[in-house]
Amino acid sequence: MKINDFNTLNLNQSMNKINNDIHKLADPSKTDNVVNAFIQDVYENDINTSLQEINNFNEAVGFMQIADGALRSISDNVSEIKTLQVAANNATLNNDNLAAINSQINKLSQNINDTLSQTQYNGKSVFGEFNFNGINVNTSMPEFSTENIDDFEKSLNSALSSVGAFNNEAVSKVNNLAQFVINTSNAKSQNETDIAKTVTDMKNEELKLNASILAQAHKMNISEQNLMNLLI
Repeated sequence: MKINDFNTLNLNQSMNKINNDIHKLADPSKTDNVVNAFIQDVYENDINTSLQEINNFNEAVGFMQIADGALRSISDNVSEIKTLQVAANNATLNNDNLAAINSQINKLSQNINDTLSQTQYNGKSVFGEFNFNGINVNTSMPEFSTENIDDFEKSLNSALSSVGAFNNEAVSKVNNLAQFVINTSNAKSQNETDIAKTVTDMKNEELKLNASILAQAHKMNISEQNLMNLLI
């Protein structure tokens, strides 16, 4: 085999190896990019999952806002009933006055029970025991009557407290999820930048290696010519 044939063979082999390395990185079907694609998919899945959780919490907050409004309306009615009950104890009232007060109490009592039975969110009663993304809420309420007003108020205060606790925890979790989405989105963008940089670096290395190989080949060609001159 001639020296120049040997140089050409090695040059071609080296160039083929460089091209294979570049194609391995640039081709999405190859290992490195499959790993990076997987990482990107994980980021994307984490982001979508967190956004869905935020959406779930927003729905739950809307649900609880309806419950909170209903409970506060009931609380106002209970307070008014208690005020009327005190007024009814006035010995100076005549039968007509008492009848008017009792009629108003009955109307308020009916309003309370109507609120308990009719207040819904998307067709679902807002009174009961619920679990929203791991947060338990209990807005269960008994039917109202003036005979059980003290026990009713205890249930009312408990329900209002449960709604308040949920809102505080939901706000905290939504804030944490939102920050997680921001951080993960930044990491995803950085990973995309890293992939692009790696491909660019490999392209630059290809140019350097090509130049080095060509320089080496040129040097070997000169040596070959010198050797051939000695053999003449």
